[in-house]
Amino acid sequence: MDALKLKSLYSSYTPIEDISSKDYDDFFWFDTDQGKIGLSRNEVTAREYTFLRELFPVTRPGKDTREEAWRQLLFYQGDETLTPAPERYRFIFFTAEQHTEDQDTLHEAFQALFPFPVPVLWKNNREGVLVEEQVGTQSETISFEEVMDVLMSDSYMKIRFYVSEFFHDFQNLHEQFSFASNMADISGRYMHGTFATPVDTAFYLYMDGVQKERRDLLSSYILKEARKDKDLLNTVKAFLEHGANTSATAKELYMHRNSLQYRIDKFSEMTGMDIKDFQTGVLVYLSILHIRT
Repeated sequence: MDALKLKSLYSSYTPIEDISSKDYDDFFWFDTDQGKIGLSRNEVTAREYTFLRELFPVTRPGKDTREEAWRQLLFYQGDETLTPAPERYRFIFFTAEQHTEDQDTLHEAFQALFPFPVPVLWKNNREGVLVEEQVGTQSETISFEEVMDVLMSDSYMKIRFYVSEFFHDFQNLHEQFSFASNMADISGRYMHGTFATPVDTAFYLYMDGVQKERRDLLSSYILKEARKDKDLLNTVKAFLEHGANTSATAKELYMHRNSLQYRIDKFSEMTGMDIKDFQTGVLVYLSILHIRT
């Protein structure tokens, strides 16, 4: 549904520029292809509001101009300028486990993580993106791995983050955001944790580029009958993640070294794959990731 359809359905349809700020609270506000649109609270039923929230990101009038500039640049590929331009910036994608009607509270929680204002751009009522930008001598960088547990505890909500690398070339902003968005999507589809970075996601980026049918055939060829033994695959995966280090893997799995070596040998016998060989190990690891996802 587009904004013109809304206009035909609701007589109270009002672009933000056509209303006085003192009347903002009388309307529900949505981001549409025609900009911010208000619908009278008296005209929209609770059921309709729930439906509309699924179609259009809920917004708030009067957001600061820099946040709006970022929204236009990233979501609508506008030609706004940022003054001052950030010397470096990164995108922090977030996805809440469930819909939230109280975006203001979560918005404030996000802002509290930073010692400086951060644009918070909602895509819908579950997901959005923060833009962490740094200008001049500012060098403090937030570690989301350290703060996300506190944030989720305070908000009583499970939230998953993908944190991009820092970018420097503002001329390639749209290409950078498109790449980061794709990486965030891939991490959400393949990874089950609450935090991901480009390094974490890179394996899945390569795997995602291969047609599923071909991945199935390749995994079947590489893993053979071991595909059916989840415990064995988990052991091999852990072994490869620890650099084929038997002691570190055994400690991680609370397993005796001899028992671990027995499983590794069993896998090699079943598949004919020497996972201590680097290239073979990479292929086996990618195949296991495919099976697990």
